[in-house]
Amino acid sequence: MFSKVVGHVLADAGIGSWRRVSSFGCERYASSSAATILKLYGRAPRYDAERIKSAFRERKMFVLKRRLQIAVPLTMFIGRVVADVQLGREKEKRTQRATEFMKLIASLGPAFIKAGQALSTRPDLLPQEYLTELEKLQDRLPPFPTELALKQVEEALETNIEKVFSHFDAEPIAAASIGQVYKATLITGEQVAVKVQRPRCQNVVALDLHILRELSGFLNKLLAVLKRDVDLKAVIDEFGALIYEEMDYVSEALNADKFQELYGDMEGIKVPKVHWKHTRRKVLALEWVNGVRLDSAPARKPELVKTLLNCSLKQMLGNGFFHADPHGGNLLATDDGKLCFLDFGMMSHVAPKQRYGIILAVVHLVNRDWEAMVNLYVRLGFIPLGTDTRVIVKALEDGLPDVMDSTVADFNFTSVIRELGSIMYTHPIQLPKYYTAILRCMAVLEGVALRVAPQVKIVNEAYPFIAATMLSEDSEELQDALMLLLFKDGHIRKNRLVNLLMSASSYREYDVSRFLNSFVDYLLESDDDRLRENLAEDLATELDEIGYDMAKYMTSTLARSSFVPQFLREPFSVPEPVITERLRVSRYLAENLGQSEDFRVEKIMSLLQRFSTDAKAQRLGSILLVNLLERFIRRLLHVVLEVTQPRPTAK
Repeated sequence: MFSKVVGHVLADAGIGSWRRVSSFGCERYASSSAATILKLYGRAPRYDAERIKSAFRERKMFVLKRRLQIAVPLTMFIGRVVADVQLGREKEKRTQRATEFMKLIASLGPAFIKAGQALSTRPDLLPQEYLTELEKLQDRLPPFPTELALKQVEEALETNIEKVFSHFDAEPIAAASIGQVYKATLITGEQVAVKVQRPRCQNVVALDLHILRELSGFLNKLLAVLKRDVDLKAVIDEFGALIYEEMDYVSEALNADKFQELYGDMEGIKVPKVHWKHTRRKVLALEWVNGVRLDSAPARKPELVKTLLNCSLKQMLGNGFFHADPHGGNLLATDDGKLCFLDFGMMSHVAPKQRYGIILAVVHLVNRDWEAMVNLYVRLGFIPLGTDTRVIVKALEDGLPDVMDSTVADFNFTSVIRELGSIMYTHPIQLPKYYTAILRCMAVLEGVALRVAPQVKIVNEAYPFIAATMLSEDSEELQDALMLLLFKDGHIRKNRLVNLLMSASSYREYDVSRFLNSFVDYLLESDDDRLRENLAEDLATELDEIGYDMAKYMTSTLARSSFVPQFLREPFSVPEPVITERLRVSRYLAENLGQSEDFRVEKIMSLLQRFSTDAKAQRLGSILLVNLLERFIRRLLHVVLEVTQPRPTAK
């Protein structure tokens, strides 16, 4: 009787069973919206700290036993770290303590393993040595008996196994902290992957979260000795909401469907279909996909990694709905040469303004513009207002050159994240969960790329997408940021503009006309006449240099051609024709702009028409023309003087 009462209390707290639905309801999914599905499946258990506390109030001895199992080793560990600090040996012992911490977390059960994995993405909470060790945490536990799994499936589907499956493997193909996966065959003949949740998994997780919450005040005091001002209760609540979401397999199935809708049609991408008729809160049935782990694929590795990066960029910086755990075990190289994503329990979402912040942060990193990056972090709320940002800028200047001393092609994202993490740990920088999810995702992707296809550089592959988004995204906020990026003290930063244009031109969805219109808007709407005057002067200088390089190249080519008789060439020393870097870049940009679908004659004519009617544009054109004429005359006089000057006779 007591166990039944406790069961009902736990169910009310959202950590036990829930209202089941019939197979009939599941069959109606095909024509149902996500909201309808949730209604059919009943209310999903959600993390509620107060209700969990109420559920365990009557089980004091049970809670006390688990509390001692958690509190004693955690307190002893933090005590050793505090002693290290007081004895002045914390840095010396940090690597050893990090290893001890990882092993401790691994020994405490599924909730702690998941928490450790989440902490491995928080450079603002832990030093790099701890993050490195926590990254080694494997979400694997010994499998629970298949008999229990079959019983769980039958209870969830409310029918006998034989009525659903013609075959169900005796052993799981994978076992993790929350559930394990079996290969099975439906009576219809379709092969499926069946994910079954561990018995009492929610109860175990709820108890650990409850105990950690109770211990948070005491642990906060210990952390204060280490000069870490962390609201552990808020961190635990945030993690609780995430792990409860992951324990809801209907939510995971909805994620898989949404992922299929957004990315299933991308070239080279495969997303397994959800079998809704055989899916419940604790049981998930997905289409079985034949293939091998990406890091075991025998061939086509570079192509698959590029497909992975392109799809992930579209997820994170395009639509904003992304797979937050793209490690080797969740990625298959299919038999027909596609890349298949698996396990949709850990998904994240990034709002448009947040995506713009990430894009700008990468651009500032590539440009080594630390002041702009710190100012961006202040605007995003990562750094409190009133903080002396000069100290953080100086830390970035001192800490990042070693890992940033490379071109975009050789940029090592993981090394930069680690160095940034060390700076974030020692300065008042607090990262929101969406940002840490992106950082973790990028680091995991680079790790996969380095293992599978080392020749594929993640930032080199990502930067064209980022540059194209910066130049063509129809967002006032991003366009304002772009102009701040390109202009300084009234002058355009030519190298940055060329870098962005060259990178963006290799991305096929790049809309150059949007950038040109935004650029013209910025020039003509500005009240600063000096800006237009400086641009006219800078542009005239650049066109003059290009014209001079081109004239020299054409003259040398013509002089050395067969059209010029030998006797005319002999008195002169004709240099070899040289394509300068300026000419090479100009030709590359012209060719790529010409091939762009959006670079149409009517759009260019529309742009030129604005210059013919706008007073500011007319003045800009006049200044540009005068500057070009001045430089042309100067060049002409220089050439005339050089030709007419008598040459010294040989003695």
